[in-house]
Amino acid sequence: MKISTKVRYGIKALVYIAEASQKGNLARIKEISESEDISVQYLEQILFKLKNANIIQGKRGPNGGYKLSMEPENITLHELYKILDEEVKVIDCNENNKSKNCSCVDDECSTTCIWSKLDIAMTKILEGTTLAELIKNKDMI
Repeated sequence: MKISTKVRYGIKALVYIAEASQKGNLARIKEISESEDISVQYLEQILFKLKNANIIQGKRGPNGGYKLSMEPENITLHELYKILDEEVKVIDCNENNKSKNCSCVDDECSTTCIWSKLDIAMTKILEGTTLAELIKNKDMI
């Protein structure tokens, strides 16, 4: 299982935006890009998705930038994962299966398939982890 670059960069950008928001400032895309070493073009795609999901608000113009739309305590990593990643499952049993013949959609699969069990466990961890926790431990991301 690997968290996508888009999710990792999205989390880094949100931590930056959250810190700016806490100081009453807007975070500019160029500042985020330089601070977090993310290309402006890629960051625009990420911030567009976060803005459409009402995680952040954007203001245009010379004094523009981004701020959080809600408190960091109310934003879970699972919510961010669902917004930024195209995959429905955090861990897919078909990830390394070239024939893609495994089907973890049956009710019994969640109790027998190791990948499904891992997906459930990882989803619980992501649901229980908030942006506020990452802000406190930002050196770990």
